[in-house]
Amino acid sequence: MNVIAIECSCRQGSVAILEDGTLAKLWKFENPRGRGTELFTHLESALRECGNPSLVTVGTGPGSYNGLRTSIAAAWGVARARSAQLAGVPSLLGYDAPEYFVAGDARANQWFLAHVENGKFLSPPTLYSPQEVLGLLKPGTPVFTTSGLEDLPDATVAAPCAGILGLRDFAEGQPVPAYLKPPHITKPKFR
Repeated sequence: MNVIAIECSCRQGSVAILEDGTLAKLWKFENPRGRGTELFTHLESALRECGNPSLVTVGTGPGSYNGLRTSIAAAWGVARARSAQLAGVPSLLGYDAPEYFVAGDARANQWFLAHVENGKFLSPPTLYSPQEVLGLLKPGTPVFTTSGLEDLPDATVAAPCAGILGLRDFAEGQPVPAYLKPPHITKPKFR
């Protein structure tokens, strides 16, 4: 089975081709604020090399609003045009370690924390105070983050990888972006 995997939830994006469960090719690129146009350059290369994938997987976040929306729309378009199956995979499962934590800044003095083992959530991304996160970490278990966290200087700053996401279990059907908080909408004040 040929798979094209796309991941654009943070500052570094990636596109991968997997052939029969093995990573065949990986492209990494800068994806500032989810507005990187390199996604389409590398996706075009992947389609030329892969031909017609049987599956297109895409990271569903949490992460950059623009990056998630763009990559999910691109994955949908490729799957539809190539008659491939479409699937979403939580971006936080895109790290290569048997067990790990992923922590990140959720703003407003909140962090998120997820605990992953063997490519599955032991605890899904949940909001905590920074102090609570520090108390939940297990010594010796790696911690990943997509941007440096001042109170976690030993965390590894790294982006999730499309090549790893393409190997994970997935949810079939239209991928839906994962958000940590409900949308904040400021209603206009009319007189």
